[in-house]
Amino acid sequence: MTKSSPDAGLTKPFDVVILSSVEWDAAWQRHHAFAALWARAGHRVFFVENTGFREPGWRDLGRVALRLRRAWRGRRFRPARAPKGISVVSPLVLPPTRRLFRETNASLLAPRLADLLHDRGLRRGPVVFAYLPTATTLALLDRLSASLVVYDCVDNFYGLPVPPENLAATEAALMSRAGLVLTTSRTLYEDKKDLHPNVVELHHGVGPAFFLPPHAPRPARRLCYFGTVWRALDYAPLRALAAAGFPVDLIGPVKDYPLLPNSVRLLGPVAHEDLPEILGGYDALLLPYVDDEYNRGVIPAKTYECLATGLAVLASPLPALAGLSGVITLCRAPQDWVDAARALDRDSEEARRARVAAAREHAEESVFARLCALVAAAR
Repeated sequence: MTKSSPDAGLTKPFDVVILSSVEWDAAWQRHHAFAALWARAGHRVFFVENTGFREPGWRDLGRVALRLRRAWRGRRFRPARAPKGISVVSPLVLPPTRRLFRETNASLLAPRLADLLHDRGLRRGPVVFAYLPTATTLALLDRLSASLVVYDCVDNFYGLPVPPENLAATEAALMSRAGLVLTTSRTLYEDKKDLHPNVVELHHGVGPAFFLPPHAPRPARRLCYFGTVWRALDYAPLRALAAAGFPVDLIGPVKDYPLLPNSVRLLGPVAHEDLPEILGGYDALLLPYVDDEYNRGVIPAKTYECLATGLAVLASPLPALAGLSGVITLCRAPQDWVDAARALDRDSEEARRARVAAAREHAEESVFARLCALVAAAR
């Protein structure tokens, strides 16, 4: 490892464990980006898929069945498109929602999961990135002998419709074990800064492939949202845009099937590395989110990827996006979205350059260099 490498402040490669809140094949998020960056830098990465946060419902049956199949396959489970150096582990644990479940996890299932990680080659002293403040996470940390625990807070858990009763206690316990707390937005930073001595706001960066060349305007302006289609989205702007005659595509996995006109196409998920070329076929990108307590702390993981394309970005006025109002068009009422889409004809090269410049401030390489420096200082 040379002194010019992003993690030059780290003396030698170490193991990294990502205790994720999503599956590996979910829409590409910060969890995946950090895992890929650590692996690219020569560290062995163990990506543990979602260990659960809430009581599963009937809509989760397919996901539960998939988890059981993956757990049954054990070492033979190898997800598609996992970069070299990343071992993806599909954990067999119970949701931490009931006392019996938590006790079973702590006494039986978490130790088995830790043994599985060690069987895969995990060494003592890993750096552990924890995404879920749950009893399951705490039980795993008891078994992993981490040299550093990083609580990477990417969600406003208190804004969920029914947050767990023990959330404050488990989050406090996780923060007491963490040497570093990361947040993705200013609102989450403000929430956590007085609860831990080392809280840093850090957004994951945007890769070079998303910096697209400019293209000439097209007669029919095509609009696109990419990411998970689920309850956090506001569908009223999409219906208004479709009614105004704008073609709208939604690219990504579908958790909830919304009631939308036929002119709004659900195209399903695509591989993250294929997205830049696909996005080049659109004229504006959409970030439509409902105004609720959960989204108050969210900055969409795709924000700087959208800006890097140079395309116009229309977004709901999330608090975390307020600082980007100069390069993102914030829309409140559905008609505002329609007006902004019609104004695309007046979008300028100067505005495009400003969006790209904002994205370059969060280029993947510089963000990872900062992350490495934070980890090195905290270890």
